[in-house]
Amino acid sequence: MKNIEKLYDLYSKDVYRFIYSLSFDEEVSKDIMQTTFLECIKSIKKFKGNCSEKTWLLAIAKNQYYTYIKKHPFTEDLYKIDLNKYEDKNEFKDEYYQALNIINQLNEPQRQIMILRLINDLSFKEIGKIIDKSENYCRVNFFREKKKIAEKLRD
Repeated sequence: MKNIEKLYDLYSKDVYRFIYSLSFDEEVSKDIMQTTFLECIKSIKKFKGNCSEKTWLLAIAKNQYYTYIKKHPFTEDLYKIDLNKYEDKNEFKDEYYQALNIINQLNEPQRQIMILRLINDLSFKEIGKIIDKSENYCRVNFFREKKKIAEKLRD
């Protein structure tokens, strides 16, 4: 396995982006990213290589996020962003903006599946390892949710 500095250089942006997509808070995302890499240092000898390093780190990040939510339960709803409050929609194409809003309203783990696939571009196998579900479960849920989102966008 690469040393910690190389892992950080390679994957810190992915870990941050993943946590930010869950929390929508820069400071929380930075903190959790740091605790993710601290946990990586502690458990690096346990890494068996049966998934990619990125998948392993994102799984640690997910667990760190849920640990944070358990310690700060009042904040969970604050981190669900309401994209409708932004007036400047020039940054988003209209359909993309609406799709993000719909994805944000999904229940877990469907929300994580969509984010990990669409934003982090992970395979269904990698997503399954991160959320502790089968590859097929992730694939089926992704396509079901994608179909629902497409229907909502047509309405």
